[in-house]
Amino acid sequence: MRGLFIGRFQPFHNGHFAIVKQMERECDVLMIGVGSAQIQRIPDNPFSGGERITMIRKVMEAEGISDYEIYPIPDIHCYPEWPHYIHSMLPSFDRVYARSSVVKKLMGNIDVELVDIEAFNRDIWKGTLVREKMYDGVEWKHLVPPSVADYIEGLDITLRCGPLTECIENPVKRVAHLLTKKGLTVATAESCTGGAIAQYLTSIPGASMYFMAGVISYSDQSKTDLLKVDANLIREHGAVSEPVARCMAENVRERIGVDIGISTTGIAGPGGATKVKKVGTVYTGMAMEQNTSVEIHHFKGDRQQVIQQTAEAVFNQLVDILE
Repeated sequence: MRGLFIGRFQPFHNGHFAIVKQMERECDVLMIGVGSAQIQRIPDNPFSGGERITMIRKVMEAEGISDYEIYPIPDIHCYPEWPHYIHSMLPSFDRVYARSSVVKKLMGNIDVELVDIEAFNRDIWKGTLVREKMYDGVEWKHLVPPSVADYIEGLDITLRCGPLTECIENPVKRVAHLLTKKGLTVATAESCTGGAIAQYLTSIPGASMYFMAGVISYSDQSKTDLLKVDANLIREHGAVSEPVARCMAENVRERIGVDIGISTTGIAGPGGATKVKKVGTVYTGMAMEQNTSVEIHHFKGDRQQVIQQTAEAVFNQLVDILE
């Protein structure tokens, strides 16, 4: 039996140690995944991946535990993709030890046994409290195993607050991450983008957790038939307009039964322009329970470039809303 336990271990404290002891009783091999392995020297993540691995090894050595494996796991900032990422990068495992409801939900998408971790003295055994005590100069050693306390004593924690440089995130993965984290669902009503938004949203493994449906209502008639946009609204304002984008977003949200309805309607070109509405004029709508927001854009470029810029605008708009 191979058991997996993933944590940030900033630092490895007595709560983590209690879980390791439970795993030792129940598993033949202990697999420890060091999450956020690439992050270090900031207040919430003061220890490097290598330092955290050293902490764990010192604890295992002190306890006489030999059947263990440690794996650094860098973040990918995309919750729905995360279980597949873990499954592909690590050797096979039979069970996962988890306390977080999000982790348990995500790991339910792969064929492993889930073991619900008891919250061992969670009010005092937690990384946030240990770090606060370290920074404040308050006694903290009783909250971590002795071997970890001895190791940390040799490090200058007060200097661990420098800036962090990270890669620019993929906005689609950021949206997928935030939707999954918040437990929200979306549906799309697309005109000028012809399904591009839905394609991006479903390009992430695990997209079924947040993406429910997509409607490509390209013609005026389809907007009326599929989304119940009032034909008089289209005649009065035009299909490329704020009222129609608003109605599309609100109606797809209501008809599909999701948390967020997304709409796009515009002129991708090269034809279709009028004296008032030029090629590149696009409206993007976001409908939620409390309010609907619509933005107008004036993009430059050929047809594909307008579609691409519209997709980017939608995901940036979504990130702003979700954050």
